Amino acid sequence: MSYYIRPDIAEIVAGLPGVHKEVISTAHKGAKLLRKKIAKDTGAMAASVRVDVLAKDAFFGIKDDGAIGYNFGHLNNWSGEPVPGSHVIERTIAEMG
Repeated sequence: MSYYIRPDIAEIVAGLPGVHKEVISTAHKGAKLLRKKIAKDTGAMAASVRVDVLAKDAFFGIKDDGAIGYNFGHLNNWSGEPVPGSHVIERTIAEMG
């Protein structure tokens, strides 16, 4: 059996009443959880958690120059040793599931 899925289905669902409001609410919940997780390690970066709202979508994340290195890991500039990442963004998203 096969199914046809309209290529514009995400656009249609995003335009349904109440969907955008729920998407924004979910992004704010994620940002709150992310701030809480980051605050244990670095309060300065926790202050950089932001929610961006678009016409039919919303996102949360860290707006900080060090966010990628903090999340995924990096090399220590002086010793060259690898510093493991916190993967806090992925852990936050997984907990929201």
